[in-house]
Amino acid sequence: MITISVLIQHHAGPTGDVLLCRKENGVWQFPEGRARVNETDEEAAERIAWEQLGMKIRVGKLTLTGHKAPKDGRVEHIACGNITHNTHTKCDWHNYYEAVDVWQTEPKAGAYQEFQWVHPSELGQIAYEGDDAAFMRKYDPWINGGAIPDVRMP
Repeated sequence: MITISVLIQHHAGPTGDVLLCRKENGVWQFPEGRARVNETDEEAAERIAWEQLGMKIRVGKLTLTGHKAPKDGRVEHIACGNITHNTHTKCDWHNYYEAVDVWQTEPKAGAYQEFQWVHPSELGQIAYEGDDAAFMRKYDPWINGGAIPDVRMP
């Protein structure tokens, strides 16, 4: 099973606000869903944004990937520049993609009850749970360390 989370920016670049969503009585999270059998991760990210938020996005690069070990459920996130051949075929994967809101529209309620746009430098100040918490432990220092390129989208 592959879970896809999408870091949707209002506009591309290091200052583009990122969309966070909250389900009823839930915590803030990145929009997420599962990839279907016959679709690529990028197609899944586009579908998730359209079905859950009514947003047309342009999918960018894979930022981090994580795999959940089947025995203990532990999640390990790997920066995509550090991915080597991996034989963890029985793991559940959680991939995080960057994307841009092509139509510059606001999300529509559906799967989520509330939305907020957050500056990338403020992402580390949000309380996350589960895979998103593990993801942010690796992603936040990368953003706030100034290692982010001027244009992140291809």
